Amino acid sequence: MTLYAIRKSLSVAALAAAALIFSFAPAAPLTAGQPSPQQYLATRTTPGSAPLSFSSAGVAEAARVPTKTSNSVYFRETAHYVRDAFLNYWLMNGGVPLYGYPISEETQYGGKTVQYFERARFEFSETSRRPWKVELTNVGTILTDKRVFLPAAPLANDALYFEQTQHNLRGAFRQFWSAGGGTDIFGYPLSEEIQENGLTVQYFERARFETAGQGRVQLGRLGAELLARDLAAGFDMRAAPQPRPAANMSFWGEATWFHANWDRVISLNKGWGNLPDDYVGRGLYAAAPADLGLYGRWARVTRGNRSIFVQFIDVIDWKDIPYVRNKGIVIDLGEESYRALGQDNGGRYEVSFDVLWPDQEP
Repeated sequence: MTLYAIRKSLSVAALAAAALIFSFAPAAPLTAGQPSPQQYLATRTTPGSAPLSFSSAGVAEAARVPTKTSNSVYFRETAHYVRDAFLNYWLMNGGVPLYGYPISEETQYGGKTVQYFERARFEFSETSRRPWKVELTNVGTILTDKRVFLPAAPLANDALYFEQTQHNLRGAFRQFWSAGGGTDIFGYPLSEEIQENGLTVQYFERARFETAGQGRVQLGRLGAELLARDLAAGFDMRAAPQPRPAANMSFWGEATWFHANWDRVISLNKGWGNLPDDYVGRGLYAAAPADLGLYGRWARVTRGNRSIFVQFIDVIDWKDIPYVRNKGIVIDLGEESYRALGQDNGGRYEVSFDVLWPDQEP
């Protein structure tokens, strides 16, 4: 599901101050004879609307997403859910590599709704100007509050010096810091590079960088360390693992409609690597944001008292715009799926969809 931001219906009620810019480069080159993205998009329409237009870049703004609706993903790796605003932020701003898996449910701490992840803690704030109103706890600052890191003088060569904290950032750590979001994600350095537990590490306001061999950088598990510290201090929270739900993903919102040549779409998806070569579709399809990684998966889509099973297929080889869920549009239905749920003249449905576990697929 791609380029929802181009729909005229998706716009404006968002936080302009938190705008993020994304470009749409193909994830893999199209082979000879395949339609261009512009040509393929021209076939995708909502009943009663004009064809989608194409833009080479767009501006994505943070949605006004509450923490309590009904969008959730269950992570069997840690047996916890991520929901709503936290889910949107996690999906669109780094996911597992940057934050790790959830290690608690949403809970209240210091009057705020928070959730602990392996490498971070998220905080929900109605007054935040950040994407999805999610703030990142200064876990590095909290966990080093009793340590003293002496100020340093500026270094030469490739070092970046921060007057704010009087520390340097250089080499692989500097590259990782810049590529991963800089001060917005990690904050300022709190120390120089130091040795801990046989590793070269450096502390930042919201992270700890660690060497991982062959010039690689990994993030320390500061979220887990903070949770352990808070629990040891008597913080009363229910961090117990949650039972496996009936479906591993559940979303609620609006569905839109598009027409496609499914033999062609399936062939393209196989070429892009979204579907295995032996994939055989069963006739009812839908598209969901690429960040959910649902290619080839089954879901139960429900509208009112009618449900159908659909298979997820991407309809074009492009990445999704991060504010696809800003207005609650969570799924694109193929024409056949749309009509199976009962057509209406508005071109949109209010639906829920539940992504099935592999062992429960029809």
